[in-house]
Amino acid sequence: MSGSLRNKQGCWTCRVRRKKCDGAHPKCSTCESLSITCYGYGPKPDWVDHGEKEKSIVNELKQTVRHTSRRKIAGKILKNPAHLMKIAPKSSNESSSSSSSPRSNLHPQSSDHASSPDDGANSLPDRPSSYPQPHDQNDDLVLYPISPDESMSLMHYLDNVFRLQYPMYKPNTPMGGRGWLLALLLRTKPLYHASLAFSSYHRRKITLTTLRDHPCWVAILVEQEKHLAICLNEFQQLLKSINKSIQTPCPSQALGVLALVVQLSFFELITGQGSEWKIHLRAATNLCRREFREGLINLGLSDRSKDILAGSHFTVQDGASVIEQITIFTFFAGTTIWLDIISAITMGTSPQLLAHHSQYISSASFPIKLEDVMGCRNWVMLQIGRIAAFHERKIQALKEEDLASLKFEETVGDITRELQAGLAHTALEGLNFSDGVNDDISVPSTIPLNSDTLVTHMFGNMATIYLHLVAYGFQNLDSLNTTICATMGLLHTQIPSNLLPALVCPLYVIGSVARHEEEKTFFRHIFSSAPVLDPLFEHRSKILPALEEIWRRRQSKTDFTWDQTLALVDNILLL
Repeated sequence: MSGSLRNKQGCWTCRVRRKKCDGAHPKCSTCESLSITCYGYGPKPDWVDHGEKEKSIVNELKQTVRHTSRRKIAGKILKNPAHLMKIAPKSSNESSSSSSSPRSNLHPQSSDHASSPDDGANSLPDRPSSYPQPHDQNDDLVLYPISPDESMSLMHYLDNVFRLQYPMYKPNTPMGGRGWLLALLLRTKPLYHASLAFSSYHRRKITLTTLRDHPCWVAILVEQEKHLAICLNEFQQLLKSINKSIQTPCPSQALGVLALVVQLSFFELITGQGSEWKIHLRAATNLCRREFREGLINLGLSDRSKDILAGSHFTVQDGASVIEQITIFTFFAGTTIWLDIISAITMGTSPQLLAHHSQYISSASFPIKLEDVMGCRNWVMLQIGRIAAFHERKIQALKEEDLASLKFEETVGDITRELQAGLAHTALEGLNFSDGVNDDISVPSTIPLNSDTLVTHMFGNMATIYLHLVAYGFQNLDSLNTTICATMGLLHTQIPSNLLPALVCPLYVIGSVARHEEEKTFFRHIFSSAPVLDPLFEHRSKILPALEEIWRRRQSKTDFTWDQTLALVDNILLL
């Protein structure tokens, strides 16, 4: 009976995969659970030819199934992130034995894992046959046993993918540039392989249109899956060593785990079709929240690094290791805070790290500067986090019919004053405004001093609009005319196209209040073309349909609220 169902009644995907199909409509449960394309129950697709086309589709389905299963493994690892909190070092035996070998010193492992020579993922990376093998007379000449394929993928990640992830990041040459990133990748095996998987994914996406049927395309896909499998295997091994250890923390592992979880958040957002990225991001925020609450004691930071994080200044005596620790921590802690705040906007929740904002991004002495990570200065992101928290409290107060406890006008007024003061300050830095024909409309007239000023001002204007939408919905948008006109003038006259990928969140929120067809056409163009619509960021293709639906509902519903837009972008992180 199952064979009959599979062969004659199932969807075409299950038929060619020779799997049992439950016949559910419009997509069968098997296909849906595996995140693969369900080709339905209609006429036979033209690719079902028992030839090369069908073989190509089946191979692609197999690769997707493998990727889905690995996503589920990663999700299981991170759903209970308590074991990420204590990060263990190498044993003393490992430390002594590794000191004589640059290769082993780069890749700390637990003794249990290292004692398994048959494990194909035991060295970073696997030594190819073209390189000197152990005991070869030239072995001591090989510093990093990286194969040509992996060196190509590594450089592609450093030169291309990382820049797409962090378009506003500017390496600080006196602080070592991006050297910290290369060092972290080379000594953290799961992070190294996650980044190579990311690199392979991007290479496959940019060659998709021209090489879909080329063996090279399949090879890149296989390479991506190989690195992802090694990443998850190494991650599990690392967690086992952490759970078994009772020693003091090790910074190379602790900071590497934070970087890895952040990287998996990006990877799952970009390559996945659902909400698995939320699991990874929650693990990152849980890890940071624990460290923030306990004073960073589990990160294994040096005393000097802690002094600098507490407000001390760098001196010429501070070595490269201190600079590296500070840079890695502030970069990935800053990234986690950034992602946490941005995700709260579309999830309708308070940022998970809100309680620590006052210490870590509002203090002038603390070295986390979000403009160094994502281009927007701390003060704006601080207010955006407050607005998101206000939104959550408002929803709860409405449910409990207790609006009095919300201190509505007081909160709105306080945030508004903070935004106005900050925007006035950025205007004085270089965004000089001249009055237009209408006294209520201001447009920028001179080029700002730097891109940080532009991005910060755009996020500040977005925050003003976001606050109105949270407080009053899409009613009385006329009160935003000055802000909207100034922002549109900025977009038309001063925002270069290379800054647009850093402004996806402001563009979405500002686009949601577009007032007439000309403005809507502008946002349609922005979200349907490069550089915002990049092959790497498929999730951005979902933003324009969400905007179109918001515009449609604004016309048909007079009481349309911001809360009602959240379902349209529930699984989209506005990056």
